[in-house]
Amino acid sequence: MMFLARRILLLVLMTLSEFLETDERHFVALEYYWLILNRTYLVLLANQEIIGLKVGGAIAVEAGRDPLTRTITSNLAVKGDLKNPYSYIKSSYAAKYLDTPLNSADILSLDKSNFAVPYREIQQITFDPTSKWGMGVYPHTGKIYISTSAGKKIELIILGNQSIKQVYQRVVKAAKL
Repeated sequence: MMFLARRILLLVLMTLSEFLETDERHFVALEYYWLILNRTYLVLLANQEIIGLKVGGAIAVEAGRDPLTRTITSNLAVKGDLKNPYSYIKSSYAAKYLDTPLNSADILSLDKSNFAVPYREIQQITFDPTSKWGMGVYPHTGKIYISTSAGKKIELIILGNQSIKQVYQRVVKAAKL
């Protein structure tokens, strides 16, 4: 009992950087938003809720013959090892979260796209291992769908070489479904 109370207290006081160092209950995913205004999330499986922190915006493939198009797409392209899900996290987005306590409403208010869904509101979690249309050269292993009692549906595209089945199992276990 003392161990559980200590663990809960630790999570309440824990910052994002500490959570990521000590716990593997997180993954990186993309959400399609308004067709091309994609959002990249660091998704945390906290004790009472699933939390999505926006750590990247729209992405594109470097392309185009004219200099303007090449410049724009170059700025939106993900750099680095595309199989590594952490390559999709932009440091300029993620830095603002590192010293904010996870239990704080402040962490959600740091970006209007952040979300938190209490596990008690989740009705169903499913996954689809097929490719998402429009992802181009960006490797992904499928999609996880979360449906809430309020009728909200969240589609998370699992980026890089993360196992869709393992991510799905971790989300289901955390939500106790």
